[in-house]
Amino acid sequence: MKTSGHIKQEFGNRVRELRKQKGLSQEDFAFECQLDRTYVSQVEQGKRNISLQNIWAMADALSVPISALFISKHPPTSAFTSLVYMEQTDIFIDSGFTVASKDILSASISTASQMELLPFSLYQSIDLKTLSSITGAIFAGCLAEQVGALVNPIEKGHPDIIPIKGRNATEAQLRNYPEGLEIKVTVGNVAKGSDLQIGTPRIASLTGITWQAHHREVKSLLGLIVDFAGTMRDARRYPVVTAVFYADALTTDDWGEISGTTGRNTKVTGMRSSGKSKMGNGWIIVLDQTEYRKKYTRLLNFKL
Repeated sequence: MKTSGHIKQEFGNRVRELRKQKGLSQEDFAFECQLDRTYVSQVEQGKRNISLQNIWAMADALSVPISALFISKHPPTSAFTSLVYMEQTDIFIDSGFTVASKDILSASISTASQMELLPFSLYQSIDLKTLSSITGAIFAGCLAEQVGALVNPIEKGHPDIIPIKGRNATEAQLRNYPEGLEIKVTVGNVAKGSDLQIGTPRIASLTGITWQAHHREVKSLLGLIVDFAGTMRDARRYPVVTAVFYADALTTDDWGEISGTTGRNTKVTGMRSSGKSKMGNGWIIVLDQTEYRKKYTRLLNFKL
């Protein structure tokens, strides 16, 4: 028998699924329902009991019968249900909005769920840099929605997630907004000649973890690691976020020299060992599997 918590979570997941299918932001959906956005957010997170009147209002705003809110089009994926992380529960990040470790955990699981809906042929046709970019984009959207923030609307905007009040900022302001959360994703480094196939976990061959940036002035960073550690289909695993770290006291000395300034290459700097230690000490979640725990704690010099 399902508990009240399970029922509320499944209902919230279904509301979110239908809202996204209709192309509504959480704010626009709340307006259509004539409900407070915070209330809608809590419903989607499975944190609120909801009255029949409000269920009716949501169904009406989504143009679906009430019964549709209780029937999931997509059953929960195995990635969503089987990922287990170690979590440091006393993490709270203030970036003009508050991000707690539970928000990071929820966004990571939601990211895995969404990435599993994509055809695996997509991952076979892109490089690992693009995989990191896709993971970061999906994660940023999930986290922004979770905490009531906004994904920076311009391509080269900094940081990646900003407070809602930045919605009306100019393009010039969005290029370096004073508040928010910057996100970087890495697949880690492996030895040359490893020849790992897409869909094969990289963790056993991992020799280093390096986040990259386009300048050395990144002071605070939410760093993700992605690996093919999700659901297995046809002997291939889907990519998932395997760990998340945060540091808010990075200095220019924590970043290497800028390279790639000629030809078609993009300017980039890699994080030095001092910065990696700061990131490691700010671990938030780590996939609770022995191989991942041991490798990440060794490469980033921290203890769980």
